[in-house]
Amino acid sequence: MADAQRLIERDTLEFGRIANLSDGVFAIAMTLLVLGIEVPDPSVAALSEQLRERLPNMIAFVLGFGLVGNVWWTHHKFVGQLAAFDPGLLRLNLTFLGVVALAPFPTGMVGSAPTERWAVIPFIVLFVVLIALTVAMVGRAHALGLWRWPLSSALYRWVRLSWLAALGGMTTAALVALVSPVAGLAVAALSGALVEPLIARRAPRGYAERS
Repeated sequence: MADAQRLIERDTLEFGRIANLSDGVFAIAMTLLVLGIEVPDPSVAALSEQLRERLPNMIAFVLGFGLVGNVWWTHHKFVGQLAAFDPGLLRLNLTFLGVVALAPFPTGMVGSAPTERWAVIPFIVLFVVLIALTVAMVGRAHALGLWRWPLSSALYRWVRLSWLAALGGMTTAALVALVSPVAGLAVAALSGALVEPLIARRAPRGYAERS
C-alpha cells in the first residue's frame, strides 16, 4: 500500500486539478487534429478537386480523432475508478499526457503521406506507447490498492488481458506497416473493434465497468 501521507486523494482540489488537466490535454490535442486539413480556396481551383486533394488529411483526422477519443474514454474510466494518485502514478499520468499532446503531429504526417512508412509508423507507435503506459498505470493502481472499490485478482487479470491484447493488436499494426503502411493503418483502426468484443464476451461480471 502506498504511503497515505503522500497520496493525492479523491475529492481534494489536487485530484480535481489532475483530472481537469488530463481532460484539457485531450481536448486540445483532439481539436488540433483538424488543423491538418487546409481550408479550400475556391479562387485557386475547383472545390471538388481541392476536396479530393485533402481526402487523405480528412481520413487521417477521422482515424486520429477516433483513436485518441477511445484512449480518452478509457483514461476517463480509469481516473473515475481511482481513490487517489500516488507520486509514481502521477508521473506516469504526466508522461501519458505528454504523448497524447504529440498526437496531432504524427496524424498530420499520415495525412501528408498515408502510403509512406516514415509517416505511418510513428503514428501507430504513438498509440503503442499510450497503451503500454495505460498498462503500467493500471498495474500500479492495482499493486498499491488505489481503487475506489475492491478489484478481485480474477477480474484484474481480465482487465490486464484486455489491455495486453490491445497492445498486441497495435504492435501488430506497426509491424504490418513495415510492409504495407495502408494495411497497418487498417489493422490499427480495426484491432480494438475486433479484440475487445471477443474478450468482453468471455470476461466475468463487472469487467465492462472496470476495463
